[in-house]
Amino acid sequence: MQLEQVETFLDIIESRNFNRSAERLGLTQSTVSTRIKNLETAVGSELFHRGRAGAEPTAAGRRFEAYARSMLSTWSQARHDVRAFNRFEGSLRVAAQVGMTRSILPGWLEMLLQVLPRSSIHVESDYSPQMISDLSLGNLDIAVVYAPRYLPEITYDQLMVEEYVMVSTTARRLCDVSPDSYIRPGYTVALEKAHAEALPNLTACRLSMGSETLADNMLRRAGGTCYMRAEDARRFAAERPSHIVEEAPTLHQPVYTARSSPDADMSRSLRKASARFTLPSCRWRVDRYNRS
Repeated sequence: MQLEQVETFLDIIESRNFNRSAERLGLTQSTVSTRIKNLETAVGSELFHRGRAGAEPTAAGRRFEAYARSMLSTWSQARHDVRAFNRFEGSLRVAAQVGMTRSILPGWLEMLLQVLPRSSIHVESDYSPQMISDLSLGNLDIAVVYAPRYLPEITYDQLMVEEYVMVSTTARRLCDVSPDSYIRPGYTVALEKAHAEALPNLTACRLSMGSETLADNMLRRAGGTCYMRAEDARRFAAERPSHIVEEAPTLHQPVYTARSSPDADMSRSLRKASARFTLPSCRWRVDRYNRS
């Protein structure tokens, strides 16, 4: 088995099409097919159902996906650690929720680099369930997540609370918001719950979205009303004819750091990084959250 075969497999998992993956990877279709055929021979099972509609993973293919991602992650970290061995005293593997890459992550990483000047840091973005799994398997050192999943080997610290405000291209006040042009925020479970409690009359709207980027793009394209991080909402209002909606409640989304090691030095470094960096749209916290 070769890593390029695994990489090709994961690309097809995303594209669901051999030809499309060939274009994305800069390969011929026959090369892609050969790689998958050789991988299937190595694992001893068919990984995709091929058809005119594209390529769908078999049950074995879906099972193999998690192992494939783990293999690539391990290989990537191995290269990083070996290259950094002679230059740094330690290395750190960090991952953050996909939605944080533009807002929280850059500034927090900047502070982390300051408090760990002799460590190299490898950063990725992913979703909470996969990051918690990677922590448990030892493929990550720290994850920044929205949704904790309490396991005996995982320690959580509440890092901060993000604030979300309602922005609209059509309404100035909450009473003017129309459910027909409202995008209900389904970005996280916590945010959905807070929204349902604060705005029950807007839970039965036509459109809901699980991606902040998608909601932002939809608002730019078609107009309407949705919730954004406070900083993003102010930026949007400055760029487009729009308003921060008066009388609309602010929604709060807790953010946590998760780690599998109880290392006291690491805990102090995380707290220092948190204390040095603040965002206008956030309330920073360093409370320890352990399961009782």
